[in-house]
Amino acid sequence: MRNVRAFAMGSLLLLFIGLMACESGRSSDMIAGKIETSKDQQVVPVSQAQVMIRPMTVDPEQKGADEQPEEPSSLRGVSITNDTGYFEIAALSSDQTFQEYGLLRNWKYEITIQVPGYYIYKGSFAYGKGGQELTIELEEKSADVLDGSGVIEIDEKAIQTGAIRRGN
Repeated sequence: MRNVRAFAMGSLLLLFIGLMACESGRSSDMIAGKIETSKDQQVVPVSQAQVMIRPMTVDPEQKGADEQPEEPSSLRGVSITNDTGYFEIAALSSDQTFQEYGLLRNWKYEITIQVPGYYIYKGSFAYGKGGQELTIELEEKSADVLDGSGVIEIDEKAIQTGAIRRGN
C-alpha cells in the first residue's frame, strides 16, 4: 500500500511539473541556425564558429514584449557550431549576476559570429517567440597577398643566411 501511495504521489508531482512547463510555453523558445560559406562554387558548413546573440531593444513593431530581467547589455546567448554548421541558443546568461533567463520575446537582437579564417559577422534580427531559424553566410579571409605593382623589390644583399652551430 505504501508503494502504491508513493507511486501516486510521484506521478502527481511529475504531472504538476509538466503542466507548469507547458503553461509557461517557453520550452519551445529557441534561436537556431546554420553558418555556411561558399568554396569552389559550393555551399559548405562552417564548424567551430562562435555564435553570440545579445538583446538590443524592444521591437517597436511587436506588442507584448517581455520585460527585461536586468540590463540587456549584460545578457548573452552563446553557442558553437557543430560539424554541419548548426547552432542552438535557448537561453540568455548574465555576465553580471550569473543568472540564466529565457529568450526575450518581441525584442531585436544582435548576432556576432567569429571563427578563425573568416571575417567577423555582425547583424541584427527580430525575435518573436517559438523556434526561429537563421542561415548566415560568412566570407572567408584570403591569405594570399600578391604584389602586382612592382614597387616592392627583394634586396638579396639584405637577406642574411647562415648556420647555427653548437659548441661542446
